[in-house]
Amino acid sequence: MCTQSHTSIVAKARLAVLTLALLAGSLLSVTSSQAQTLPGVQPENLTYDIIYQLGFLWKRAATATLQLTVRPNSYHSVMTARTLPFADNIFRVRDTLVADMRRNSNLLPIYYAKLADEGGTYRKDEVHYSHTESATTGKIRLYRPKRNAIEDYTLTEPGIVYDMLSIFYVIRAFDFRAMTMNQLYKTKIFSGKSLEYLDIEYLGQEILKQNKKEYSTFKVRFRFYDTSGKKTSDNISAWISTDSRRIPLKVEGKLALGSMKAIYTGD
Repeated sequence: MCTQSHTSIVAKARLAVLTLALLAGSLLSVTSSQAQTLPGVQPENLTYDIIYQLGFLWKRAATATLQLTVRPNSYHSVMTARTLPFADNIFRVRDTLVADMRRNSNLLPIYYAKLADEGGTYRKDEVHYSHTESATTGKIRLYRPKRNAIEDYTLTEPGIVYDMLSIFYVIRAFDFRAMTMNQLYKTKIFSGKSLEYLDIEYLGQEILKQNKKEYSTFKVRFRFYDTSGKKTSDNISAWISTDSRRIPLKVEGKLALGSMKAIYTGD
């Protein structure tokens, strides 16, 4: 098995870990008091195994954690992902995502950071948000130490724009039982220096058999595309528990040489 194939698999597994942060999203209409008790928006410390498939082989390659703490005026979320020792020898990953969101009706994002240490290359992306009644402005700073560069961008877009982590929590709070099969939810995220579009399709309820247990879940599918409509990654499916915690129990996507999945292992 060639190093390039291993590198591709582990890198895409890392990307899929981050897409756990795609289970939440934008213009949900609730009152400020409701925002504090939304399903899936409560203190938590969730753990995951990241498993990839190559041919008939399934291999646990990384682990991830997702934490949320409640502050007086905001929510603070941190996701971490790291490859296991054998994968470190192929393509070492130490990623952290940070998001601060207001405790208001739309969980408006305040701050986002992605700290990526991948294959010996360190990068940091930051977004500072400001909002008007009709638009979102992201002041973006990209740190690229390898090139000894710091890049600044400002993007302003109509409506509410999120990121790879803040978008997670609002989707978990959807009123899934009021949604119809194949109903689409459309939103936008800041990704690097660009804007990315995200469609979330509701695929109904499904019993998920995992870790010798059965879970009642809501199933959703994600599609990412750029401003031209071109897909920016393969579709990803996710299973979210139907209880008030709305735990992302499984995230699964295809790779060029197989597939990957992120599996909830418990608190």
